[in-house]
Amino acid sequence: MGKLDIKISLANRLYPMKIDENEEKIIRVSAIKIEKMLKIFKEKYSVKDDQDLLAMCALQLCVKLEKNEFNVSEIEEKIIQGLDEISENINKSF
Repeated sequence: MGKLDIKISLANRLYPMKIDENEEKIIRVSAIKIEKMLKIFKEKYSVKDDQDLLAMCALQLCVKLEKNEFNVSEIEEKIIQGLDEISENINKSF
């Protein structure tokens, strides 16, 4: 896989990037989602400054990420507990 030179537009600014070919779709979809979030924040909160909008967007995305990581940790813990119970049951059978 080679590198691609692309430009991503966020908050009316172009950001040149050098990325792996296999990341292009993810980056472009992510940029579109960020632009949609910026538009929603601009309309909902009547914020005019793009820097403030980007900060609000970054905070919301980090909160979502932290929630997902917490949920994954909880799920992993439940899986480990379930495997421990299965292991105990198997050991009791022998």
